[in-house]
Amino acid sequence: MKFTKEEFATMIKETVAAGVKAEIEARGLDNIDRKFVSSRTGVSEETIASMDAKQKALLFFKSVMSNDVTALANLKAMNEGTGSAGGFLVPEEFEAMVMRIVEDFGIVRSLSTVIPMTSDTKRVPVLSSSVTVSFPGEATAASESQPVFAEAVLNAKTAVGITPMSNEFLADADVNVVDLLAQLFAERIAYAEDTQGLVGTGSPFTGVLNDTGVTVVTPSIGNSTFTLCSSPDNLRDLITQLKPWALNGAAYFMHPAVWAIVQKQKNATSGDYWITVANPVIGPNSAANPLGLRSVGTIWGYPVYLSEAMPSSTAVSTKYIIFGNLKHALLGDRAGITVDITKDATVGSANLFERNMSAIRVTRRFAFTVGLGSAFAVLRTSAS
Repeated sequence: MKFTKEEFATMIKETVAAGVKAEIEARGLDNIDRKFVSSRTGVSEETIASMDAKQKALLFFKSVMSNDVTALANLKAMNEGTGSAGGFLVPEEFEAMVMRIVEDFGIVRSLSTVIPMTSDTKRVPVLSSSVTVSFPGEATAASESQPVFAEAVLNAKTAVGITPMSNEFLADADVNVVDLLAQLFAERIAYAEDTQGLVGTGSPFTGVLNDTGVTVVTPSIGNSTFTLCSSPDNLRDLITQLKPWALNGAAYFMHPAVWAIVQKQKNATSGDYWITVANPVIGPNSAANPLGLRSVGTIWGYPVYLSEAMPSSTAVSTKYIIFGNLKHALLGDRAGITVDITKDATVGSANLFERNMSAIRVTRRFAFTVGLGSAFAVLRTSAS
């Protein structure tokens, strides 16, 4: 039987492949999860137990980078499921470091009501009307009333952040790098929570600015820009929309560019500033951390908090300032922070392999919902 050159090459290729496959199966190597073929440092649980928080965190990142499953298992970093599916859980001490920074920088986490979640969905009763107190006369029956509860539903979703870093930086890192990574992760998490909690459009969460239960204040025609709309009268109209119970803890939330406009509002005749900007006030986390979340000032006694997530480009019919009490918004914590590292990916236009870099992927599951829309009001520019 004669074979062409191409047929002969194919036959040889198939024969070799079949032989290799048989040898692999005979040695039981076909059951190895290739994601877990790794170099093992053999770091024992006893050694890890003697490490401080930063040393554990550094070992964790280097172990993820080198795919050192033994060290990761001893660090209790293995996630539910098989292998590294979903990433590796960061050490509890490192997560605590990150979340402390998030509380100092994140408006939503610092000021809203944080609720732990043990499943992807949690239903939370919210009191929408309270019991009525009466003063009956002697031998007169007291009038009855029932509190009315609404139900807020928290559905956890996964937030993902990806950051490229050089392999040399990760390989040569010491414990001082842990602070940098904690800051980096915290900024990503805080911005994700603030974006969804303040201006989310429903994918995956609806923020205060777009919640249908929140009162929208739209001034008369002629207030179509941020400069025209940010008058003292309009800012005061936001206050009058809230019930007294919501005012205790209320604040203004806006973009830094809008705050620059608000501060410059002047009396056209005298040239005096309409709004007196008081000294910044320290937020509720000051007891745990002297820095805490700080407002940039106060307007009529109410703190002003700035977020880059809030609208900054002036346009007609644009909601751009929130006034309200974030304690009536719910932030659900579903799971810890997970991390994975890859060297074989393209981030943006950068090929990591070509640039000798790795990408760190950080994930965290959380949920957000507005508990009581009546605790908030938003200011919107006019249509023309």
